[in-house]
Amino acid sequence: MRHSFISTHRSCFLALALAAVALTTLACGFEGGAFGSTPTPSANRVMVPAIGNAASSGTAPDLMQEPAEAILITSPQPGQGARGTLRVEGLSDPALAQQLNVVLLDAQGKKIGTAQATAQASATPSQRSAFSAEVTVPPDLPRQTGRVQVYNGAAHLASVEVDLNGDTQVTAAPIDPQTPEAIAIIFPSPKAEVKGVVKVAAATMLGPKIVIEVIDANNQTVGHMEQTVDLSGSAPAQIMAEVPITVTTAGPGRVLVYAVNARDGATEHLSSVEVNLLP
Repeated sequence: MRHSFISTHRSCFLALALAAVALTTLACGFEGGAFGSTPTPSANRVMVPAIGNAASSGTAPDLMQEPAEAILITSPQPGQGARGTLRVEGLSDPALAQQLNVVLLDAQGKKIGTAQATAQASATPSQRSAFSAEVTVPPDLPRQTGRVQVYNGAAHLASVEVDLNGDTQVTAAPIDPQTPEAIAIIFPSPKAEVKGVVKVAAATMLGPKIVIEVIDANNQTVGHMEQTVDLSGSAPAQIMAEVPITVTTAGPGRVLVYAVNARDGATEHLSSVEVNLLP
């Protein structure tokens, strides 16, 4: 599961906020059939978490507050050479910090290393936690582009590409701790009740392949859809979808929105929101 680690410029947030406002406005037209006929789920299934839609019962996101990246990778930097032991560092939301997993992938998306991140305790419940981990790079691996993923289950994932067994030197660039979220889910709202069709609105700075999935409490997929977004402009791309779901028992679920890398098929970044599924 950019499940990606991406350094995004703070200046992008204004565009992201504007896109969020537009998406929120469009989301109001969901009930009126703004999408016309209900799309059919894609047969090409990507094995990763799910995404769902909510009614208006949840708490709407505060678009006046900048949504900072939930898992922000500060090291390694994109394209950095990695040999021997690769140290991974970053910041995470407190709710995610205690169960962060680190995975190292080769150029084909094959897992070649894993580690459990250690998080420092936050001074306050609202303060973000610093995390770190060390993962071994196989010494006999030919030089190639790889990917480091940091994730907390199906809740969130970030990633960054590295030069495996390469010596690429990257000038360390300051990374804003408040780097905006690369995939911001505008709708459904957290804890919203969803039934039949999940209506999803989001803004993304990643793509072009985006997967929207809905999973239940057993991590089983109950709805799935794929979209291609246009990233040619300077503003974040908009994601609007109606995802049919099949639910037999009421219970908690999660709506996942994630970007899939065209080179290795791995998840570059994943965002999610918890919802309540109704049969």
